[in-house]
Amino acid sequence: MTAAHVAVSIESEATARSGGGHVAAGWLVEPTRVVVPDPPPGLLDGSLDVSVVLAGADEGPVERIPSTGVNALRLAGAEFAVLDLASASRHAPNAVMPEPVALEAAIAAHGGDVRAAFEAAGSVVPVPPGSKACAKHNIVNCARCS
Repeated sequence: MTAAHVAVSIESEATARSGGGHVAAGWLVEPTRVVVPDPPPGLLDGSLDVSVVLAGADEGPVERIPSTGVNALRLAGAEFAVLDLASASRHAPNAVMPEPVALEAAIAAHGGDVRAAFEAAGSVVPVPPGSKACAKHNIVNCARCS
């Protein structure tokens, strides 16, 4: 499956059972990590229980993976979330986690808009199959480790 065709939906466990669980969109940056640029209320403080739904453009299976942890990140006055998933997705990542310094500069340049900063930093791109995050910084194609 190509990375550019993966839809990532963050869904509230409380409302998902009634069919209306979508609370935010995100990007799969690793098989077990999702970035949520616009976290909904309750996500950063852990009071919102979520799962991540991943679906490809083809007719393949839709995955629903529970989140096992929320990492709140604050850069240049903006807040966003990185979710840890209970299991690895079978889908290829559809974004790359940029270097923190580059991401902070992009967020500042875009007035705190994390989504625009990721897109401007070139982070929302197909990740080549077989790409791995460096063990030290957890970043795909880490400039410090290459």
